[in-house]
Formats: sequence, C-alpha cells, structure tokens
Amino acid sequence: MKRISKLCLGFLAFGLILSCAQTPQRLELHPIYTMSRGIPEGPGIPLSVAEGFDAEKVEASTVRVVYGKSSSPIIGSGFFVANDKIATNIHMLADADLASLHVRTANAEHAIRGVTAFDANNDLVILEITGEGVPLILGDSDAVSSGETVFCTGYIGHPIDKFNALENTVLPGRLSGGWLRVTPTILPGNSGGPVVDAEGKVIGINVAGSGSTIGYAIGSNVLKELLKQVGPVEPLDQWRKRDTIRAYTYLVKASSEFYDADYAAAIDAIDKFIALIPTYANMDGKYNNRGHARTLLGHSKFEKDAAAAGQEDYRAAIQDLDKAIRLNPEDVAAYVNRGFAKTVYGHSEWVSGHAAAAQRYYRAAIEDYDKAINSDPAFLAYTERGAVKVSLGISATHQGQLRAAERHYYAAIADFDEATSINRNDTYAYIIRGYAKILLGDYESDNGDIADARKLYKSAIKDSDSAIASDFQTVYGYHIRGIANAALDDYGSAIEDFDKTVSLKPDFARAYYNRALVKVSLGKRSAAKADFKKAKELDSDVAK
Repeated sequence: MKRISKLCLGFLAFGLILSCAQTPQRLELHPIYTMSRGIPEGPGIPLSVAEGFDAEKVEASTVRVVYGKSSSPIIGSGFFVANDKIATNIHMLADADLASLHVRTANAEHAIRGVTAFDANNDLVILEITGEGVPLILGDSDAVSSGETVFCTGYIGHPIDKFNALENTVLPGRLSGGWLRVTPTILPGNSGGPVVDAEGKVIGINVAGSGSTIGYAIGSNVLKELLKQVGPVEPLDQWRKRDTIRAYTYLVKASSEFYDADYAAAIDAIDKFIALIPTYANMDGKYNNRGHARTLLGHSKFEKDAAAAGQEDYRAAIQDLDKAIRLNPEDVAAYVNRGFAKTVYGHSEWVSGHAAAAQRYYRAAIEDYDKAINSDPAFLAYTERGAVKVSLGISATHQGQLRAAERHYYAAIADFDEATSINRNDTYAYIIRGYAKILLGDYESDNGDIADARKLYKSAIKDSDSAIASDFQTVYGYHIRGIANAALDDYGSAIEDFDKTVSLKPDFARAYYNRALVKVSLGKRSAAKADFKKAKELDSDVAK
C-alpha cells in the first residue's frame, strides 16, 4: 500500500493523499452537509394490527375521513364519540375539497352535516354525520404513565386503505396543552384516529408524527372538555371562513413547502399560522418547526456563498428553538434541532477560518444532543452527536492535536455504533462512521502502522456496503467506498465506485476529480484529463 499522508481537511471534507509515481495526489471526500440528513425511515410501515387490546371493537368505531378523486383519495381517520358524531383533526378538513368530503365506515359512506364543536388551539373538531356508530369510551389521559404501552390506530392512506394498529410506548414529558409523545411515530393516514390503552379506552387522538421516531397525540381529557361544548350544527363552508380555521391552511401549506425545500415559504406560512392562533397548545412545536426551517434556509444561503445571510438565519433559528425549549424543556426534537443549528453555524465559522468560534458551537451542539439522548436514547441524536465529534476531531487535527483528534473520532464511532444498533437502516450513520474510520486509518498510516490502517479502511468499506444495502442509490456511500478502495490500492474498484457515483449525481465535481486522480495512478492520463476538465467546469475551486 502506498503511503497515505496527512489529511487536508475542510469541515468534514476528509482527504486521503495518494502517492502516485513521483507526485503525491489528493483524494478528498465531500463535506458531510452536502448530504441530505433526512430521517431514518426504518423497516417500513408495519401493515398489521398489534395484539394486546380489542382491535375489532376499536376498528368498528374508527372511520375514514375521505376526499379527492376516487382513484387517489386523501384519507385520514376519526372515531365515534357519540352515535352520530365523530372526532378528528381540524387540519384534515381545513383545505379539503368539500364537494367530495365524506366519512366512510366499514359498511357505508356518509355525508357530513357540519361542525358541532371545535378547539382550534388543539386541532380538534367534532363532526355530525348522517350515519351512526358505536362510540368509544374515553379514558383519563392525565393518568397515563411514561413507559406505558398504548396503541395508535387508524387507517393508512391510499392506496393501502387498511385499519392498522401500531404498538407504541408513551415517552416522558408532556407537550403544551397535555399532548402526549409516543414512539414510534404516528403512521400516514392515522391523523384523527384514536390512541387506546390495553382496555381499549381512548387516551389520545393522533395528530402528528416526526419522521419515523416520535408521534404526538392530543390527550383524551382535552376531547372530554370539547364534548361539553357540543352545540348546533354549523355548516362546513361557513365554519372554514373563521380565521382560526383558515390558520390551518397555512399549517398544511407550511408542511408542503418544507418538503418541497421552499423554506422561506414554509417560514412565511408558519408566521401566518402563529399570528392567527397565538394561543395554540403546541406552540413549542411551531417554534421548533420554524427554527428548523430557518436552519435549512440559512444552510442553503451559505452553500450559495451568502455567508452573512446564512448566519443571520442560523441566529434566528437558534432563537426560535430557544423559545420552543423554554415553553417545553422536555421537547427532545427541539434539542436535536437546536444542536443541528449550532452544528451548521459552527461549520460556517470553520469555513470562514474562525476555528475557536466553530469549536464553541460544536461543543454547544453536543450539549444539546446529550440532553436529547438522556431524555430519549432512541431518538436521532446519536448520529448527530457523532458527526459533531468528527468535526471536533478535524479541528483538533488542524491544530496539531492529533491525540485529541483520535479520541474524538473514536467517541464518534461509539455514537454511530449506538445509532446503528437502534436503527440498522440509518444510512447516514454508516457513511459518517466510514468517514471516521478513514480519518483514523490515515492517522495510523502516518504513524507507520500500515496494518491497522488497512483494517480501518476495510472496515470503512463494510460501512459503505451497509449504507448501500440500506439505500442502493446513496451517492455518498459509493463515493466513500471509492476513497477507501483507493486507499487500499484497489484502483479498479475505486473507479467502479466513482463511476456509480457520477451516474447517480452527474454534477458531483469531487467525484470526477477523484476519479481523475485514480486514472492518473493507473497511467490513464488522457481519460484523467477529461475528468479534471469536467470537475473544474462544475466547481472551479475543486482542486483547492
């Protein structure tokens, strides 16, 4: 194996120096935050009904709330709270097509006569329908204990359209207004469906989910108070003209814009929602959402070389997340999102040459991830904390503190080990763990321990293999495997990996550049020249 020299690193841009002929050539990995972090999706939706409660009774009282084209309807859930009345979420109705909106029971479809009560602060509405059903018994949500097993039920959306019951565990800490947190998440289409205990009593109403990790339910005691206010029927079209109901159209818009990566539009929609319902029960969640959107908006600006504007958004994001945590000190997602905001703020300081400031933000991010892990070890924070520890290792490397860097890398690997034990489909954790192993391999190589270096590079390849097995289109999994193969002098495999990388991401300048370097090593200078040219066309700074 040719000697691999010291890394030349930007923020999480891990470099390997490959000695080729008489001239050392450098292969560098992409920055981690060019990747979309996403949320690990796990093994998929469990299409089954959990055991441990009277599922048939709950299913018989649970309904679908349906609108849209018959070939691709929008489906949510609800359940009977009186013979001719159902409870569901306001957000299911705020933007629905009224012409096609109806309720479907197991045996028939029924029109909605109108609204008899609603709680805009808690996303709850009682509808009177033309059909009848058996109401479920409401339990006491205040008596539900952390660690208790509950069942989040409802109908999974089109095209599956089946009743499903997922076994969940109540997490510590209540959100504002008595909302419950459960893990794993609420499934698509289950919004408005009942959350029941082992006796089949309703202790919550499904309202939202966070990726595949956390679900949120409105406490049944909130519903009990609303049922005391049931009055005459108000037509849906009239009800939807209320400002507090119109606010929910902004909430739906915010979600849509966020997933379309239009973060500025998502922030604007959340602003309008907050202005219309300033007393919303889960306001910490809205500050959390807006803060995370501001972080991503700032990052997009920073990536476009608008550093000052990006940092302004980071500061605003941290302020929003501070508010969320003040409102609810047990909101795990807010700690994770604030940690992420501090991480990318640290990244911006690092790239700007402010190493000390970057380290302060990295350490502050780790404190937030520590709090999240202490509250809920199953949440995302192990992977995020590991990534920041790698950042600290890189910073220590640049300051010549190589032993400190080594400690950070091993601590990061321990976090990734925890993350992959919790979710073996966490592609991001496998890839960054591979990064850390390459960094350590380079350290061992520089110290003359080639055997240990090779073990680390081979282990990095295994991590890339795991990432690719989890997501065969993971561009960065192929890219890091190419780097590790090159480090082991397996240039043929490295080129195959870089070929796959650019086929999946044709604008990936670093992959073209790295493939060119390997081609130089193989004496294919003409082919290398074409790759160098393409890389520079895509990124004029790629060789820096």
